[in-house]
Amino acid sequence: MRLLVVDGNSIVNRAFYGIRPLTTKDGQFTNAIYGFLTMLEKIKTDTNPDRVAIAFDLKAPTFRHKAYAGYKAQRKGMPDELAQQMAPLKELLQLLGYTLVTCEGYEADDILGTLAKKCESNGDLCFLATGDRDSLQLVSETTTVDLASNKQNIMYTPQKVMEDYGVTPKELIEVKAIQGDTSDNIPGVAGIGPKGATDLISRYHSVSYIYDNIDTIDVKDGIRKKLIASKENALISRMLGEICCEAPVDTNLDAYKVELKDAEKAVRYMAKLELFSLIDKLGLRDEPVSQEETEAKTEEFEVLQLDDKTLDIVNSEKEIYFTFENAEIKISHKNNVYVTDNADYIKAVFENSNIEKYTDNSKKVFAYCHNNNINIENVKGDIILSAYLLNPSASNYDLQRLCEEYNFTLPKCKNNEDCAYAYISLLPNLFEKVNTLIKANGQEMLLNEVELPLAKVLAFMENTGVEADAQGIEEFGNMLAVQIDNLQAEIYQSVGQEFNINSPKQLGVALFETLGLPCKKKTKSGYSTNAEVLEGLYNAHPVVPMVLQYRTLAKLKSTYCDGLLKVIGSDGRIHSNFNQTETRTGRISSTEPNLQNIPVRTDLGREMRKFFKAKDGYVFVDADYSQIELRVLAHISGDKNMIEAFKNNTDIHTVTASQVFNMPLDMVTPIMRSRAKAVNFGIVYGIGAYSLAKDIGVTNKEAKQYIDSYLAHYSGVDEYMKNVVEKAKKDGYVETMYGRRRYLPELSTGNHLTRAFGERVARNMPIQGTAADIIKIAMVRVFKRLKEENLDARLILQIHDELIVEAPQDEAMRVAMLLQEEMEQAVALNVPLVADAAIGKNWYEAKG
Repeated sequence: MRLLVVDGNSIVNRAFYGIRPLTTKDGQFTNAIYGFLTMLEKIKTDTNPDRVAIAFDLKAPTFRHKAYAGYKAQRKGMPDELAQQMAPLKELLQLLGYTLVTCEGYEADDILGTLAKKCESNGDLCFLATGDRDSLQLVSETTTVDLASNKQNIMYTPQKVMEDYGVTPKELIEVKAIQGDTSDNIPGVAGIGPKGATDLISRYHSVSYIYDNIDTIDVKDGIRKKLIASKENALISRMLGEICCEAPVDTNLDAYKVELKDAEKAVRYMAKLELFSLIDKLGLRDEPVSQEETEAKTEEFEVLQLDDKTLDIVNSEKEIYFTFENAEIKISHKNNVYVTDNADYIKAVFENSNIEKYTDNSKKVFAYCHNNNINIENVKGDIILSAYLLNPSASNYDLQRLCEEYNFTLPKCKNNEDCAYAYISLLPNLFEKVNTLIKANGQEMLLNEVELPLAKVLAFMENTGVEADAQGIEEFGNMLAVQIDNLQAEIYQSVGQEFNINSPKQLGVALFETLGLPCKKKTKSGYSTNAEVLEGLYNAHPVVPMVLQYRTLAKLKSTYCDGLLKVIGSDGRIHSNFNQTETRTGRISSTEPNLQNIPVRTDLGREMRKFFKAKDGYVFVDADYSQIELRVLAHISGDKNMIEAFKNNTDIHTVTASQVFNMPLDMVTPIMRSRAKAVNFGIVYGIGAYSLAKDIGVTNKEAKQYIDSYLAHYSGVDEYMKNVVEKAKKDGYVETMYGRRRYLPELSTGNHLTRAFGERVARNMPIQGTAADIIKIAMVRVFKRLKEENLDARLILQIHDELIVEAPQDEAMRVAMLLQEEMEQAVALNVPLVADAAIGKNWYEAKG
């Protein structure tokens, strides 16, 4: 038999400190739980046990504390973030079928020793999983210690102990008696460290032998004096350091068989902790589930085909709940799930305006209807959008995960093994649950008037796409290739040898060894050559600017030239995917390609805009919000000076520079304005003096002075920044003007860096999130207005705060006015919203 005994306390510590803080949206920390179970799975893979025991310490004093009052006296208690995870971890381990072992008066190490000894007497193999090297003394021919960490585990056999420490496992007890252990407050012999202790034990093997022969052993007089002076401490240290192998615990190894009795209960508990990825990692989805404690609307359901007869039943309903994938609809209705891929039936259901429709992905439905000339009516709910508003930090919003999150047990299907149908059957329950929560959060307007109609807008934008100049992109890429080759040759000549410029390791050697440039940062894998390091060396050698330029051009070619050519459709247009539920702030993102990242900061990068063009006979009408986040900040903070500047249509950066530098408006220089602009936008993102100094090239003292002057002038902003963080700490979240929330469990952590991150997010998210809400509202209004006025123009792109409409040339001026009007009137703030519209044959001409 193979027994695995896990030192629960040391492994949970490794787990807790080994990965970044993980939290549920309600602020419960879960990183130790996640890390522990992940490490446990790896340990089990390495050791392949037949039985598993997990040992934990108790809070009660042990025999060691009673023998020596100073034992572990200096130890600090667990951080609150770890302590609050211990109870749920233990409960989950028991739900997963593990036996937990504790023993009053003894430590977890003693439990490991006792069970290891029992295995030895039985002739069984024992594996001890621990993060504490103290257990190495237990290594024997039958006991292996798996010294675990988050990066790698080391298996210790007697040979490995001798190889690493120069003594036998048992002799490690003697070494510790002399060297002591500061972490456990074991005194040892004053003045003799690990090297001296190991030398003594490797020669004399035990503390008792050393003291029995103290006058004759071959040591320097100084060492002898230290040993004599600390004899009492050495003897007590030996007692404290030796693991007890006689703890009164159950040594019947059959008691430690792992038996998962209720997989469903374990899954529900993990869902409650939002540990959804672990459910798959532990293989729990494949386990049979019970039907107890079900919240499902029925105990059983049947899968039926949608036909002429059942279509009448469905079409007579006031509301239906359905999923739609690959042109197949699955409708949850009473005790059945109706399925069909018949286009005529799907069209009949979608075009029935009397039915309220609730689905799991409305954008996909709208896209299908747009492509198939179906006028879908009365879409009232999208479970993905609702779930996103309720928990914007989730990794996904598929039905399986949502059923787990909201604690729904799967009903039994009468005639089909496919569990996916069971999740679909729960759609009505899910909607009932999330709608209640949406209402309680005050997010009904955000869902029904912004996100749901926006899904239709995005579906049409994706289907329409944007025309791309493939030939122009290819020629531009070829031009870049020539420049890249020339730069490569110059870099080789400058360094004096050829190497792989794209390899950080080889580049590091070239810069810091061959050229001897000062090393700014070194990692385990070698020299750091990231952008920050190279920018800091910009003037140190001519090759550094070349490398930075090489990287810029290589990225431009590979990502944006080669990348764009791969995604041009057969219609000559790029159909990017606009993601509505990806970001925590509510901003729209895009993929395949990521249009939000098209480079615009350099002249060469801006050239890429020329390759996004309007089709023949059409033009682009482009409108961009002017300083929308600062305008939102002015409104939310109520700062009188900032509001006045915007109302007077004064350049906000010049006004800020005038105040920060105490200069009349007409004496503000371009560099003053540039620095004030950095402060304006930096404040929105919670920038500190150090980061600002780095961004604008001034000292920390100067940067702090700029920020202090800014906040003194814009006192309303200063007050807002303080109040929003305090309110977030109290509520556990921040929200936009329209009720979009972001939960901030980071604010409750004891970790300074994590808490500081949470405070920055608390200041920024209401501003950035409100700006995201406004652009979404504008998109819905523009889309609706274009349709109402029967214009041939189509909204095709959204890039951050910018909208692009492809319009016939004869509609361009009308569309420009419409676009500007709808964007500026999207919401009413205490300051005017300003959108600047322009017209051009391509994105470059329209935007510049």
